[in-house]
Amino acid sequence: MSLEEGPSHSAIDILYQDDDLLVADKPPGLLVHRSRESSDRVFLLQMLRDQVGRYLYPVHRLDRAASGAIAFALSSETARELQASLTSPTAHKEYLVMVRGSAADSGEIDRPLTDANGKKKEALSRFEKIGEVYRSSLLRVRIFSGRRHQIRRHLAHLSHQLIGDTTYGKGKINRFLREEHGLPRMFLHCARLEFDHPGGSGRVEVRAPLAEDLRSYLLNLPGCPPEILDKA
Repeated sequence: MSLEEGPSHSAIDILYQDDDLLVADKPPGLLVHRSRESSDRVFLLQMLRDQVGRYLYPVHRLDRAASGAIAFALSSETARELQASLTSPTAHKEYLVMVRGSAADSGEIDRPLTDANGKKKEALSRFEKIGEVYRSSLLRVRIFSGRRHQIRRHLAHLSHQLIGDTTYGKGKINRFLREEHGLPRMFLHCARLEFDHPGGSGRVEVRAPLAEDLRSYLLNLPGCPPEILDKA
């Protein structure tokens, strides 16, 4: 199994649901929706539609290899409002990542990123280090924009490429960690979403526990303190 592939999937865990939206726990190796860049025939969006018996509207995305919390609207009107809420400065989008090397205790990356049309877009990410394990750093990252591959590109700019990232990462390191320590895939997990409810009924906060494959990989690394996940 490659770093970008995941296991077969059954029912998707739903972390939150009301009359307007739902937040699911995306498994790794699954595209959110159909893409011209892939011939995949199984998508998270369609699986959830079949599971809940409702038409769903995607409002943001997670990379195929990533896992964790992802929100969907239950109507087109809510989709517009939810997208605005998730891109608001008051939204909190938090990820757990593991990167190569010893990262600073905390940092801010304010660096524009080019979009698919070659235009530069403002992009801001902040991180804090949870701990270091086996020449790698476990980070908590919050993004204040939603550019394509933002976390991966921003941390690669600091020479702290995500472990398992086959696009911006280090192939030699990824191969070693996969072969010697069972690295299952890219270490990228959306751990928390917090935003204003589009219906005006207050704040929604949803947390997704670290996916089992990443948890197992982390805890089995040489010298990993078991309590490290208590800080995550």
